[in-house]
Amino acid sequence: MALSTQEMLLALRAPNAHWLAALVNALDEALKDPGFSAEHRALVQQLLAAGIVPASVARAAEARFERFEDSFAEMTPGPDEQDWGGQAVTEVTSARPKLTLVVSAA
Repeated sequence: MALSTQEMLLALRAPNAHWLAALVNALDEALKDPGFSAEHRALVQQLLAAGIVPASVARAAEARFERFEDSFAEMTPGPDEQDWGGQAVTEVTSARPKLTLVVSAA
């Protein structure tokens, strides 16, 4: 089933479309990365077709994503480094909610 841009824009306006928006944003970023290969896209398609992410895969993905996030933290200046242009460097912390997959038996 081909989805038109207009249908996607309409779906994103729904009050409960936050997960759709998050996935579309993540997919957009991934597709711009040359390291996100055809094999990776095929794996994502398999997960979508299955309708479930196995618990072991979810745990491994969470651990890998934490390492990915940490790589960005390493790029920020530490407290012992000089401030930039006379402006104090403030540390930004983001609270990432714990995401839980809920499956309903329909």
